[in-house]
Amino acid sequence: MTVCTEAVYLHDATLRTLATEILSCQPISSLSEDEQSLGRTLAPEDSAIVMRQTILYPRGGGQPSDTGTIALVDQEPTFTVSLVRKADDGKILHFGKPSNQDISFAEGQRVIQNVDAERRDYHSRLHTGGHILGVAMEMLMPGLKEVKANHAPGEACLEFEGLLYNEHKASIQEKLDDLVKQDLPILISWAGDGSGLKSLGKDREGAIRIVSIGGLDQTPCGGTHVSRTSQVGHVEVRKVSRQKGISRVSYEVPSIM
Repeated sequence: MTVCTEAVYLHDATLRTLATEILSCQPISSLSEDEQSLGRTLAPEDSAIVMRQTILYPRGGGQPSDTGTIALVDQEPTFTVSLVRKADDGKILHFGKPSNQDISFAEGQRVIQNVDAERRDYHSRLHTGGHILGVAMEMLMPGLKEVKANHAPGEACLEFEGLLYNEHKASIQEKLDDLVKQDLPILISWAGDGSGLKSLGKDREGAIRIVSIGGLDQTPCGGTHVSRTSQVGHVEVRKVSRQKGISRVSYEVPSIM
């Protein structure tokens, strides 16, 4: 029976270290074709580690994956995690390579996970900034339908059906500034049975995670977030553009706070 990885980051995104147990460690080349495709940007001789729990976020939902390290208990980190992906069966694969070829990882070993905190914090601010932008747009132009979101550094944007122009930029920025200044809480809740839905925001029982900016919206989301809008910093509207009936609002947040 396949064991799903418990996605601890869904319930506590503040954790930066976690003790857990290895379920498997194998070269990418020995994975199934579907799992190999998740790590296709890496060398075939790199490895994939599956653990019982994880605090490292897997790429998806417009947010890049975490990076970090894995160490045997009471030892220095010896495995560098460069990519995290979630497989269809619920396993979360931690791709990377050991820094010391003399140390191997095996099923049943206790290990310590460490998240690259600076990268995680930036991604959390960027993702929360996208949700704040979504709320601002709903307040200003409720008739526009959001069709796509990207929360990757340098590419962060929301796309909407309908036309926006540069003259909208000032009003969007003003509303963003107001929402950040209000210091609204980022609320996390769980809703119903998400069976049949493919989402990074499902727990092992199939419930869907809902993220809300101060109760102003209800968005299914499996990403990591800060606790309050003020912690995002200045959400800057970089650009408003249009193509074939789709408008894109590009944004950025501070990389360091």
